[in-house]
Amino acid sequence: MNPSVSDYELIYYVRQNDEESQALLIQRYHRTIWAIIHMLVPSPKPSYIDLEDLYQEGMIGLLEAVNNFKENTEASFGTFARVCVEREIRSLLRKYRSGSYSLLSNAMSLDMTVSEDENVVMMDTVPCTKPDFDPVHASYLSWVSDQVPVIKRNLSEQEWKVYQLHCLGYSYKEICKVVLCREKDVDNILQKIKKKLPTLFDT
Repeated sequence: MNPSVSDYELIYYVRQNDEESQALLIQRYHRTIWAIIHMLVPSPKPSYIDLEDLYQEGMIGLLEAVNNFKENTEASFGTFARVCVEREIRSLLRKYRSGSYSLLSNAMSLDMTVSEDENVVMMDTVPCTKPDFDPVHASYLSWVSDQVPVIKRNLSEQEWKVYQLHCLGYSYKEICKVVLCREKDVDNILQKIKKKLPTLFDT
């Protein structure tokens, strides 16, 4: 497939289960996912944080964005995807900090019997995890859809442009070339955005 194809065309084909289009979309947003990870993970990196796990969560957020993006919204797919990816990564970081991953050290086999007649195993007691049946997941996607227009309404034209480029993983130097300003100006703009929309940057 032509690598210059637009995001919207890729989204269409990914929804048709086209693996080549999915691979191309992932390659296109690979840099964005890593940029978000490096933005959110403190330095030096705590030993309990696995960057590859965070990347996989980012991938989940990207594919959720593909499945739930609505073309008739004001925001671009890149901005919507960035919000989805960032929320997934933040969610895993919160789990790391809560210590919930320590439960893995006491993990049990899913084949272990849990009934006296040994006809029921642990796997039989695991609830369905499909997102379509998860009310928390549905609520989260609804929040994302509502949040993107709110972001745009609260930012000036320049702030919105800088934020979009930042969402796509552009460096300060690259953003400067697009919006014609200094790197310090880019940093100041992003700090102003954080003050206006603090919930997007809490960790």
